[in-house]
Amino acid sequence: MSARTVVMGGGISGLSVSLLLARRGFEVTVLERDQAPPGDLAAIGDWHRPGAPQTRQLHTFLGLFRQHLLTHLPDVYEDLLANGAEEVSIATPAGTTPPGAEDLAVLAARRPTVEWALERALRREPGVGIHYGTSVRRAEVRDGRISGVRVRGGVVDADVLIDAAGRRSPLREDFTVLEGDEDCGVVYNTRFYRLRDGVPRPPLKRGVTTMVAGDGFGAGLFYHDNRTFAIGIGRLPDDNDLKALREAEAFDQVTALFPEFEPWLRPGVSEVLTEVVPMAGLRNTLRGLAPEAPVGYGVLGDALCTTDPAFGRGASVAMHQAVLLAEAFAGEPGGLPGLVRDVTAQAQAWVRPWFDDSVQADIARTRLWQAAVDGHRLPQGAAMPPVSLFSLMEAGEHDGRLWQAAQRVAGLLAPLDSLDTPENRRRLQEVWASGRRPQAPSGPGRSDLVEVLAASSR
Repeated sequence: MSARTVVMGGGISGLSVSLLLARRGFEVTVLERDQAPPGDLAAIGDWHRPGAPQTRQLHTFLGLFRQHLLTHLPDVYEDLLANGAEEVSIATPAGTTPPGAEDLAVLAARRPTVEWALERALRREPGVGIHYGTSVRRAEVRDGRISGVRVRGGVVDADVLIDAAGRRSPLREDFTVLEGDEDCGVVYNTRFYRLRDGVPRPPLKRGVTTMVAGDGFGAGLFYHDNRTFAIGIGRLPDDNDLKALREAEAFDQVTALFPEFEPWLRPGVSEVLTEVVPMAGLRNTLRGLAPEAPVGYGVLGDALCTTDPAFGRGASVAMHQAVLLAEAFAGEPGGLPGLVRDVTAQAQAWVRPWFDDSVQADIARTRLWQAAVDGHRLPQGAAMPPVSLFSLMEAGEHDGRLWQAAQRVAGLLAPLDSLDTPENRRRLQEVWASGRRPQAPSGPGRSDLVEVLAASSR
């Protein structure tokens, strides 16, 4: 186990793989461009992460993420629960857990809270060095193999370089090739809040979320740790009528229109924690190693694949890739540099179906929203196949088996091809034949949002 391993990036993917490797006896050096998290979780809201702007957006930690924590990092999971994160069942719409569905649960937490817990655990591991405020300028390559990375002030020696520096990694153009790249077709605006002490938590519609499908827009409320929650509203990038959502006053006036959000936002129930934070320029991207990539270089997390954050897959994908890499390293510790390419290819093959699914779902949503903006109403779900994650989830309100099948896929606990089975088709047809239909959105229409935003700008 003499290979010198450097991990670029101290986000979820970098911290996870570093912790998993350290616990298998490897020495690891972590290089992170941003500053260290605060020691006190109470100060996490002030932690500035310019290299990872997504930390200021709402997050969900799916069943696969929770499963890997319980299996590989149980102490981190317990630490999260002890510090305000919550485990929430999604086994039924009501949040109960029937026998055999114990794995259908998610973790309610902010992303900075999860990174705080991972970093806290990593600092306790011997043989780990974490260097903050350190940017990698380039990789050092000798005879086609990684030999180190250049940073300000010198070179950090390395035989293995794990690139977990996100979608803006400085090495992506040198050592990776873009194999998929599609615009997500959405801009999100998000604001965080906290429930006041003593106030009971209002109801959530599905697990840790309440999602609202609109005509030409979408909105969601996500519950996190320590009684915090966030509301996000998505719109088409070119929908100028809704651009004012980035302004705090306009955002507040719009969120007040949603009956589902009213119990959370009424006076005396919650307090505002942040300004409205926009997130634009989102793309579904998939990368692979270039043929000329040096031996010992590999990628994971957002450096390998990004998908629309609406599906909440990023953290779970990163954790799964970290587990794949750590287990491969532990199995053959003598040949680490040569393993990295194979494991990167394995991670990419695993994530490819989820990437393709995100692309197709974004295309379908854009079609629906654009039709609404243009004044041409399409039936909800018109752009989706008859048997899909969304149709099973909607029918699952009336059929527990369909609900659990949908939630297993949504949580990355089951493959996408497990949705379209003869049994699920039969149950889906029975639900629709009974006359049951998805509940119509109870919130405002796009015209209501446009009217409020136009008035606020006058």
